[in-house]
Amino acid sequence: MRYQVRHITEYKYDFPASLCHNLIFQTPQRFAYQEVESHDCKIDPEPSSFVRRKDFFENEFLYFSLHKTHQKLKVTSSCKVALSQPVWMQADASATVPWEVLASELQTPKVLNDIRQYYLESPYVPVITGVKDYALASFTPHRPIMEAVLELNTRINKDFKFTPGFTEISTPLKEVFKEKKGVCQDFAHFGLSCLRSLGLAARYMSGYIETIPAPGQKKMVGADASHAWIAVYIPPLGWVEFDSTNNLLVSDQHVRVAVGRDFGDVVPMKGIVYSGGGQEMEVKVDVNRLAD
Repeated sequence: MRYQVRHITEYKYDFPASLCHNLIFQTPQRFAYQEVESHDCKIDPEPSSFVRRKDFFENEFLYFSLHKTHQKLKVTSSCKVALSQPVWMQADASATVPWEVLASELQTPKVLNDIRQYYLESPYVPVITGVKDYALASFTPHRPIMEAVLELNTRINKDFKFTPGFTEISTPLKEVFKEKKGVCQDFAHFGLSCLRSLGLAARYMSGYIETIPAPGQKKMVGADASHAWIAVYIPPLGWVEFDSTNNLLVSDQHVRVAVGRDFGDVVPMKGIVYSGGGQEMEVKVDVNRLAD
């Protein structure tokens, strides 16, 4: 599959801003199953400084600053990627390693730190009360790990209601668990908490997925959105990706942008602005299939 993504972020300030500094995590990364054909970022007004960098997790991101007065800011990120079907789509889930065996191995020095770091709690993913018991309903003794994660993925999809506007990034995970409501980042954070409570390595994935309109309906421009899902370390397959929002084993419809411990590591755009009032933000995302 080939996709073209356009991600537009617009800010309007109540009073002119004199200075801003921003980080943008909207650059698609190169993965074994994702080839980046092109990426471009346009900023209006033109920034005073603009730098490409890599973070601790090897995600490429953009830093820019504006040192001149402005009352609007528009950032347009565009990319084209080619996706192939991951090897795990053909894997036998029942033949994967028992989850307790892997959890034990992750505690040994032979496992690289860049894998083991993902079984630790993180700012937005604490191991909350009750989450381990929730996870153990799927992770029964000696059960193959991929089989268990697939069931957990399905249970989260059934038990939690997708409810835009119910949560904010500051909403505690324990409230999401209590109310069983949230959006994709909440579903991902809860899944990560379940897995990390068992000593398993799982990381947060940010990116995009195409929104398919209802039959007979025309797709609206700007109707797509940023998306979040998780990846679980399952040797020898590597980082296997699961999307509980859509109850999917991720194949070739998810455009990967960045990985981290949680949303806080890969916020699509964040920064500081010097202004005398409030601001309005509007985000539009389009994900379109291209001819192969």
